[in-house]
Amino acid sequence: MSQKLGICVTTRANLDHVVGLARAAKATGREVDTFFTGEGVLLTQAPGFGELLGEATVKVCEVSYFANGLKGREVPGLVDKDFVTQGRNAEMVDECDRYLIL
Repeated sequence: MSQKLGICVTTRANLDHVVGLARAAKATGREVDTFFTGEGVLLTQAPGFGELLGEATVKVCEVSYFANGLKGREVPGLVDKDFVTQGRNAEMVDECDRYLIL
């Protein structure tokens, strides 16, 4: 198993913590995967969200994105393939040696 940190973001709070955790993990040589779901998808519209893109792989639950009224809104730095299902979250759990839920 690789040295990889997974971060599942389920709330609209703590973007600074997500970015800080990703930076700290990357600085120690870990790969970082993030998955935004539930109200966490609202952070894709927050100032500072782009800071995460250079620190981690970012995936967004498409169903949550639509359910939170964001359908049609672009997220700079993300493309269609970055909007995924909960299946990607399950894969991330399996791939990461450490997994956090915020």
